[in-house]
Amino acid sequence: MPLHKLSLAVIAGLSVSLSATAIAQDTQAEDEEDVEVISVTGTLIEGVNPVGSNVIGLNQEKIIEQGVTSATDLLRRIPQMADFNAVPENTLTASIPFEPPQIRGIGGLSGMATLVMLGGNRLVPVGPMNWVDSSMIPASLLERVEVIPDGGSSIYGSDAVAGVINFIPKKDMEGGEISAQYGMGHGDYDRIDISGGFGTSWDKGTLVTAFSYGDRSPMYGKDQDFIKEDLTDVGGADYRSTSCTPGNILLNDTLYGLPGVDASSPNYCSSYDDQSYYPEEERYSLFANLTQELTDRLSLDVLAYYSRREATDYDPNDVRASATITSDNPYFVAVGDETSNTVSFSYADVWGNAGANPSMYEQWQITPTLTYQLTDTWKLKGTVNYGKSTSYYHDYKINADAQLAALAASTTETALNPYDVSQTSASVLSGINNWLEDTSTDQDLTEFKLIANGDLFEIAGGMMRAAVGTEYREESFYQTVTAGELSNPSTSSLRDIDRNVKSIFGEIYIPIIGDSNMMPGIQHLDVSISGRYDKYNDVGSTSNPKIAVTWNPTEDLTVRGTWGTSFHAPALADLAAPLTYELFLPFSPLRASDSPFVPDFFKPSFTLGGASEGIRPETAETMSLGSDWYVTDSLKVSLTYWSIKYEDRLDQNAGFFFGPAYYDEEVNEDYYIVNPTSAEEVIAKFGDFPTQGFDSLETMFAIFGSPYVVSDQRKANMGASEFDGLDYSLQYFHDIDLGELDFSLSGTYVLNRDKEFVAGGGFVDTLADGDLNEAISAFNSVATLGLRRDDWYFSGTVFYRGSADVAEEHIDSYTTLSLFASYDFSMDTQLTFNIDNVTDEDPPFRNIEEGVAFKSMGRFMSVGIKTRF
Repeated sequence: MPLHKLSLAVIAGLSVSLSATAIAQDTQAEDEEDVEVISVTGTLIEGVNPVGSNVIGLNQEKIIEQGVTSATDLLRRIPQMADFNAVPENTLTASIPFEPPQIRGIGGLSGMATLVMLGGNRLVPVGPMNWVDSSMIPASLLERVEVIPDGGSSIYGSDAVAGVINFIPKKDMEGGEISAQYGMGHGDYDRIDISGGFGTSWDKGTLVTAFSYGDRSPMYGKDQDFIKEDLTDVGGADYRSTSCTPGNILLNDTLYGLPGVDASSPNYCSSYDDQSYYPEEERYSLFANLTQELTDRLSLDVLAYYSRREATDYDPNDVRASATITSDNPYFVAVGDETSNTVSFSYADVWGNAGANPSMYEQWQITPTLTYQLTDTWKLKGTVNYGKSTSYYHDYKINADAQLAALAASTTETALNPYDVSQTSASVLSGINNWLEDTSTDQDLTEFKLIANGDLFEIAGGMMRAAVGTEYREESFYQTVTAGELSNPSTSSLRDIDRNVKSIFGEIYIPIIGDSNMMPGIQHLDVSISGRYDKYNDVGSTSNPKIAVTWNPTEDLTVRGTWGTSFHAPALADLAAPLTYELFLPFSPLRASDSPFVPDFFKPSFTLGGASEGIRPETAETMSLGSDWYVTDSLKVSLTYWSIKYEDRLDQNAGFFFGPAYYDEEVNEDYYIVNPTSAEEVIAKFGDFPTQGFDSLETMFAIFGSPYVVSDQRKANMGASEFDGLDYSLQYFHDIDLGELDFSLSGTYVLNRDKEFVAGGGFVDTLADGDLNEAISAFNSVATLGLRRDDWYFSGTVFYRGSADVAEEHIDSYTTLSLFASYDFSMDTQLTFNIDNVTDEDPPFRNIEEGVAFKSMGRFMSVGIKTRF
């Protein structure tokens, strides 16, 4: 039977069963089976755990022991996450101080392949990339976190390809609590986090409120001594900038250092010392969770939050330039008898070492749910989920037109002196320091959801249960990009798009073997079948079924498995992206292997961005098979095999960003043009499209000169991926003379990670060759040993990120140790102390820009206090 027919058959069958059972149970109630439910994620049916799935859970106590202050920081401690034991990087296009959580690193520039929820509901995206910001959720708010690294589109719809993350907030709390944490790291980096909450209850209701405030200073590249830019001593390139103070004259492929115009001593300066490795940030969050029993059968739950984040990114490239000057300029300095030359220089002496670019991300959401008890065993839930976000990013840049005019000026009052910018008149500098590119984005999310779930009828193995539901969702994305002088910017890009999605879904739980009919080798056998149909008004429809099985051969052993399909619909930001030529960089560090540094490095790089026509959803087939074994009452061992086959990946040909191999692959030839001599040559290859910030591509050629490369970075359904591997965990608890001992070990081992970057290009083993020059660790693991003695608790955690290979280059493994201690002054007051990366281990070296395989903050220490009242 085709998959979409199977999915619809499941839903139709559940609808019929629901009607018949609800009527019958008005007159006769069945005793519910006692079930210990530890998870609410991965199933629509209340009172049962998700069948077949591997659930990674962290309760409130374990969250506290991690010493983290936000939900995202907590996720970085989980080996299955992409940013395990690392610091995420800002994006290439905007100073976004967060990244969406990605299970197994599946997903990329084109939105979410991991569904992130708060209390079982979607979060409104925020920022220019349609990303969900889970870091705004304070860890103090959470009752627990559940991660299911398995496809979930049969229940939740789009995005649940790699899995689902559900942050579950507290619902019950009596009195108040407040906690404060101060931490400090390398350089002048420090962080203050204050959070708290208050809870109360009455006869028929509860209220929990929470707040969070965070303030952190920027961490600069100069604060990390492991960053290296000149890698010539190890056979690499010199990534330092030549746009310095003093700068350099470029003539006939030779650099002459200023002020002495000396070819034997060119000037180089760091590209990272004054760049914010981690941006400056201040954030606020408010949450409220209300429950109220309205009648004996009707209850109300309301979850609401507000969050605002203000960040500042510091970028030295905003005060650096490279331009041509002629002898018409009164400040002209000749190396010989030439009448023009190119100067690389910096405005640092007059503007500071880096440009300061502020951004803001604000969001709020309210989710009321009404629950009506239809019968003794059937509930009907109606949910309205509405959220709104707004953001902006101000990128202050050099006014290229004013700079060009000042370089061409013929008097000292109107001319720019690129050899010593401090000699330039204040009015000229003011005109050049007068350009802003602003990206402002507003997004809305509206959902109406109706779900009924309850008992069907008793069979030999127990009570069959079912859920059926329908959902209507609207999303909107509005973005403006303006560029120009501060007093008179103009709109260079406008995106205004919305969509609606109509869905029906259902799930049936079948306990085939239970307590009443168990037999040798089969104590319990449970089956779950779920399916969902989604109809999009813009990208078509999709059906996704899932079958899951849990089998208990003995009381201590569980065998589980799942199979299903999932999908990710194109993000609105992708569909709304206008086709435009853009200036990527005023220089070209990303070149072919045979490209000479001089002059190619000093030529600009252009890109063609936007969304290709005919974009369609990404699809995936997911499977898992695992077991859980309670070896003793104190020891549990779990092992899970997982597999994901991902097709129609929505991405851009990002090989351009990662190395010279991009130019060596024949399949990429249609995606770039090297050293075009005119705009017409580019248009003939790619098409005639607008140019961001300029009236035409010809104008951008005239201002910046002919580029080294124009790269086609339009987003499209590029290729496919096939991943599989093993997840494992071990948990041990034991009382010893010193106190209560606990030990946990968990991790993931990737068996295969093959990727087709461009359709027709063939699959590449990214474990051996890298993923677009990114090193992929096949083996990630974390182990924690803890001891509780009286009012003290001590733990040590070892994080291991395995070695990796990128073609012939080997990247070493990375192991860090974190320590945690807490002391309970009383039942209400606790002092905590954390040291992350105790030995200050540097991340492994790579022969690439920055000289490291991935980012790390180094040693970070924090102390906190928490008290209840």
